[in-house]
Amino acid sequence: MKTLKIAMLSGLAALTIGVVGVLATPAQASAYSGTTGKGCTAYQYRRGNNSTCVGYIQQMLNGTNAIYGFYYGGASLAIDGSFGPMTETQTKRFQGMMSLKVDGIVGPNTWNSLCHLAGQIGFRLSPSNSPMRTAWGAAYYAGCYVEVPTVVNPGYYTTSIFETY
Repeated sequence: MKTLKIAMLSGLAALTIGVVGVLATPAQASAYSGTTGKGCTAYQYRRGNNSTCVGYIQQMLNGTNAIYGFYYGGASLAIDGSFGPMTETQTKRFQGMMSLKVDGIVGPNTWNSLCHLAGQIGFRLSPSNSPMRTAWGAAYYAGCYVEVPTVVNPGYYTTSIFETY
């Protein structure tokens, strides 16, 4: 009988350790999309800038426009890497919807909002040719934290291009 109790307690301890390990993995416990402050997200972009990072901004604006554009009068942008008048206008409209300072400059607060929306798991799970899926990829390469699907609850974890394993 004593051996059975010890075996049951050992099994319960192992099960508890296993469950805690599954429930409390750091990546799952901190799931959140937003900016890392690295890569493109470490800089401000405004009208007149030309770069790959501006192309990521345009893709992220197009992705958020596909879902939320109805609320702020969004329009699709050409992905040309040039921060021109249309990109500035869409940035201002996005900033207004997010209750940010409407200045047309993609700085830390605008980056965080773009990253937060475009990095969501719903964007990642969109069809591969959709503006949302493209926006998720742009968020990843721009230096945002993005949500990636898993097979365990909560169903996703957060990572960035700057994560090391």
